[in-house]
Order: sequence, then structure tokens, then C-alpha cells
Amino acid sequence: MNFQDHYPFQIKGGIHKMSQTYCNVCTADCPASCRLLTEVADGRIINIKGDPRDPYTRGKICAKGYALKELVYSPDRVLYPLKQQRKGSGNWQRISWEQAFLEIGNKLVGIAQDYGSLLPVSMNKFLGTTGLLSQSVEGFFSSLGPITALMGNPCVSAGTDAFILNYGALKKPLPEDMKNSRLILIWGANPAWTAIHQMRYIFEAQDQGAIVVVIDPIFTSTAARSDIYYRIRPGADGDLALGLAKILVEQNLIDHEFLNNFTFGWPEYRDYLETVDLSQVSSSTGIPLAELYELARLYGTTKPATIRLGPGIQRGPSGGQNARIIDCLAALTGNIGISGGNVHYTSYEQLLHTGKYGQLRLPYGARQRLSEHKIDNRILGTDWYTHLDTLDPPLKFLWIAGRNPVAQDPDSAQIIQALKTIDTVVVAEQTLSATAQMADYVLPVSSPFEFEDVVISFWHYGAAINQQAIPPLGESKSDFAIMHGLASMLHQLKPGLSSFPLHGDARTWLTQEFTSLNDFLGITDYRELAHHPARVNLPAVPWQDRQFPTASGLYEFYSFTAAFHQTPPLPIPVDQPVSSHSYPLRLMVSRSPITLNSQFYSIDLLRRLENLPLLLIHPDTGRQKNLAEGDLAKVYNEMGELELPVSFSLSLPPDIVLTYMGTEDIHNTLINTLLSFESTDLGKIFSGSPGIAYNNCFVNLVKMG
Repeated sequence: MNFQDHYPFQIKGGIHKMSQTYCNVCTADCPASCRLLTEVADGRIINIKGDPRDPYTRGKICAKGYALKELVYSPDRVLYPLKQQRKGSGNWQRISWEQAFLEIGNKLVGIAQDYGSLLPVSMNKFLGTTGLLSQSVEGFFSSLGPITALMGNPCVSAGTDAFILNYGALKKPLPEDMKNSRLILIWGANPAWTAIHQMRYIFEAQDQGAIVVVIDPIFTSTAARSDIYYRIRPGADGDLALGLAKILVEQNLIDHEFLNNFTFGWPEYRDYLETVDLSQVSSSTGIPLAELYELARLYGTTKPATIRLGPGIQRGPSGGQNARIIDCLAALTGNIGISGGNVHYTSYEQLLHTGKYGQLRLPYGARQRLSEHKIDNRILGTDWYTHLDTLDPPLKFLWIAGRNPVAQDPDSAQIIQALKTIDTVVVAEQTLSATAQMADYVLPVSSPFEFEDVVISFWHYGAAINQQAIPPLGESKSDFAIMHGLASMLHQLKPGLSSFPLHGDARTWLTQEFTSLNDFLGITDYRELAHHPARVNLPAVPWQDRQFPTASGLYEFYSFTAAFHQTPPLPIPVDQPVSSHSYPLRLMVSRSPITLNSQFYSIDLLRRLENLPLLLIHPDTGRQKNLAEGDLAKVYNEMGELELPVSFSLSLPPDIVLTYMGTEDIHNTLINTLLSFESTDLGKIFSGSPGIAYNNCFVNLVKMG
């Protein structure tokens, strides 16, 4: 099949002389990976809408999708390479790409000469874009040989460990299997805001008689559409699951056939459940004993039942063990390997670590990321910025892409200080983010509409092409073009320092990345995705064969792998911290429907829609603190303080205050200034580093004059 260079979906006339419509994808860190139709006239985007051919989204997109054009043409975009005279000074100088590559390349060559290796070099990257082409960044840094590798996943590493310890691999049902459930238990997730297309299947299940139960500290938009809502105290999810498990066993609402034939450690787990005090469970969770029995009976007598487990449950010190305990409910009731059952959990780490799909998702990039585990590399975790003064050789060079650690990681002030100690910080970005402001060099990255790419959803496994719809604005470049340019410069300065392939262009790279996927998508060329949807061929229902790649070959209540890594082999929750007299309020940070971490927060239109920034508090808390609607409150703890306008809400209890990810106060102080680093219990085994206990933050309020 022959393809044109741009192969637009259609050409039409209109108010413009001629417009073309291109196939694009929203590449943000979102489970939907919405396919888009982008209308372009005279080299400029004039309209973006959902693609009705997308079988998952059916052409429906969220407010962020409609605002993508504003992101492309934002006056805040960085369009030229910039060099800062002193980190944080704001004294920027526009430079050429040649100068940027030459100076950065010389930094790398100098480090290799001074230290005899590139261990003083590191890269900090995550899902700023989910396209395959961005994996060229990992490919480049792996081509340098041993470096300092920053490992871990700040979002889902604890849950990833939990599921792999239980099953031996991380697999999930396809999204549409949820409509086959008779009971849907949504635990610590808010798909009405964060996965709006999944709500269609939830509503379809409800229309067929399914019961939807939501367990969450906050009465979310999803809870408002549920049949039953249970308000739980943050961090007590493991206690609740243990209480439910004890009742299931006591009332013989368990699947003996599954437990006896397909699990390991069931007798030990049963013995442990006998020690669980239901009165204590009720006290720790805030859920009355009668309601515990009600929920246990409902789950134990309704089959198939599925659990949608959200990231919220793992953002505490016991996040990993809590996920293990909740998942064990599916094993107790035999809701594993059946349609309408199982546990729906994000599968991003599955793409890198387990099964054939781990090799398919990122055939080259994944292998390079996994190679970072080589013994020659120096490994740092999610708390990398706390160890810089102990490193020998010291960290001299840091490349940041697809990440905004100053705004996303705990203790923003300490991260800023850490960045100042590193000789060279390069940030590849589209705006002068909080992290970019602390860089020596900022390299402008093109928007997804300005280069060709392929995206595979980590939720529904759909593959989609992202066509180049417009030329790159200014002098911006794709991640691949940036890494290829730097590799070319290194080849001139010191041949052999990098083994990054210099032959071929971005399309060649994509073709190589995509080769192993062809058979599993039923296509021979990734550009065919412009004409029809495709999905990686994975079972709609996992574990039907009851084959578990654990040490025992069974679902493990008792995990040999956990024991080997000196982690409690039985899923037992870690003690939870409590508030103090000085800081009696728990600060929780969630995604709003119009922002995504620190992405989209810069779009003024979206911020006005949600009246951001703000701090949600219960009216009783407002009366106690003498605060009225709209008053400015100082939020403070031992880490720092910031000022936010308050808004009253009955959706949260009086001992919780809530704001949204990416929030800055009136003085541009970031919300993560208040958060000290505390790790989760799991995450290191398979992701390389524990997760971050974001929800373990306690504050106080005072009214500002």
C-alpha cells in the first residue's frame, strides 16, 4: 500500500479556500488516548473534535481535548532554544539549536573525560506524552552506557508491586467487560472526572440491573451517580478490605473451589483473618459495623463482581499492601478469570515489565528502559533529590522531559535547591514550567500536532496514529529530532560516546518501534491506523486459564517474591499516621476535570471554568476557622505555607481539605511545598523505587486579614 506524506482523512471546501482534516491523538497521561480529527486551513488549526470512529470514545472528548488548540497557540509556549544565565534568575537568552547542541554536547564530553564514565549524568522523564516517538529520549540516554538512572513511578508503583506479588503479572480486563458485571465496586477512583468514557459501560451495567458502589473519602461526581456510597477515612482501605474478608469467611461467602485449587497461602491468610477485630475496623474506617456486614454480603452474594481500583488508595504509607488486600477480595469470591469480574487497574507498568505486551508496547524503548537495571548503572529512586550530596561521583548533568518535578514531587523548595546544585540542567518543554525556570537550557518541544507519532492506550490498548497536521511552531522539535540532533553533535565531538542510531528519520524510528506490533494489530504499516482503528490483541478477560506466573504457579495470598525482598509475604496493612493538634486537617490533592497534573493548568480558559485555584473545605471547618466563602486562607504546616481562596463543599468531611494538582497560590507558591517526602510500602520490587505517599499531608488554616 502506498501512502502520501500527509494522507489527510478528508479534504473539503468551506469558509476557507481549502481545509484538510488530520487524524490525531491526545497524548496526555490519560487512559482514553482520545482519537481526534483536526481541521487545518492555511497551515493553522481551526478546529479539533473527537473522532467518531474511535470505538472507545465514540467521538466524545473532554474539556481538555477541546482546549488543545489553546495549548498549541498559547502565548506561553517556548518556541526557541533558551539559555539562562543563572538558574531561577529569569535572565534568558535565545540561542540557536546548533549552539544548544554544541554546548550540551561539550558538557557530556567533558564529564566523560573528567570522570572516566557518564555516571554523573541522569535523566528524569515520565508521561508528558504517551507517544512511541518520545521513547527516543530513553533510547538516547541508554546509548551512553552506564548513567545514574532515576527509577520508579510516582503514581502507580505501589499498586504495580501489589498486583504482581499476587498474580505474578499485571493484567486487566478490557474496559467494556465492566458492563457484564452485576456489581461494580469503584474504590478510590473518580472516572466521572478522570475516565469519562468508562462511565458509559458503568451506566450500561446499571441499566441491566448492576449495583454500583463507591468507596471514597470524598463524595465525588462518580459517587453521586452510584447506588451506594461509603465514606472511608483516608488510608484505611486495607482495614476495610480485611474486615470484608473476615465477614466473607465467617458467613461462608467464599469460593472454596477457587481457593483450594488455584491459590497459595490460603490457610495462612485465613488464620490471619481470625485476628482481625471488626470493631477496630469500624473505628479506623469510620464505617458502622452494620454497614460493613451489608457491603460484605452484597459483594459475597453478587456475581460476577468487579472492582475498579483507583490510584487514590495507594497514596499512603500502606498503599501497596492496601491494594494487595483489596485485590484478595476477588480471589476469596472466585471473581478472577470470569467475564464481569476481576480487578480493573491501570496497566502502564504491564507494558514495561510483564508478558509479551511488555515487549510490544515499546519494542525498542522498553528494552532500553529495562536495561537501566544493569549493575553498571547507579540507581536512584523517587527521592533522588535527597541524596545528591552523598553521590560519588556527583550528579553533574540532568535532562528532564515529560516531567515537572518542582510542581509534581514532594517538597518543591528542596527540589529547587537540588536543581541549583547540578551543574547542567536541561529541560525539554513547551512552556517555562516551574521546573523549566530552574534550568540552564530549555529546549522547545513540538506539540503532538506538529510531528507524526503512534499512541497505544494503557487502558483500552487501542492503537492510533498521530499525523503531523501543521508545521512545528517557531523552532520547536519533536523529542526524536532533539535526541537525533544531540547524538549527531556527539558523533562529531567524540565518536563512539553514544550508540544512538543516526541513520534514518523519525518515520524510520517509528517503523522499527512498530515492527513487533504489526501481527498483534493485524496491520502491516502503522500508517494504516489513519484509515481504521486497531487494538492490541489481548484477552478481554484475563486469567481464564488460571495460570499465574508466580513462584507457586498459583494466585498467592502468601507471596514468595515478597518474602525474598523482605516484605511481609501476607497482605497486612502498615500503620497509618494520624493528625496532630497543630495540624488537624488532612490535605488531599486530586485531579480536577479540566487539569492533568500540571498540564493544562496554564490555559486561562480552563482555569476560569473551575475558578482555580481554590481550597475546598467543609462549612463546619469554615465556621471553626471564621472563614466565609471566597475568603483567603493561609494553609500551613512545618514545611511551609501558601494562600488560597476557600470554597465550601459538603462533598468532604470536616477533617479534610482539598485542592487540585498543579495548584499555585496568589504568590505562585506550589501546593507541593507543603508535602514532605514519604514513601509507600511497596514499589521498589518491580518499578525500582517506592511510590509517594501524597495523601499523608496534614495542615492547619488561618484566615488572612
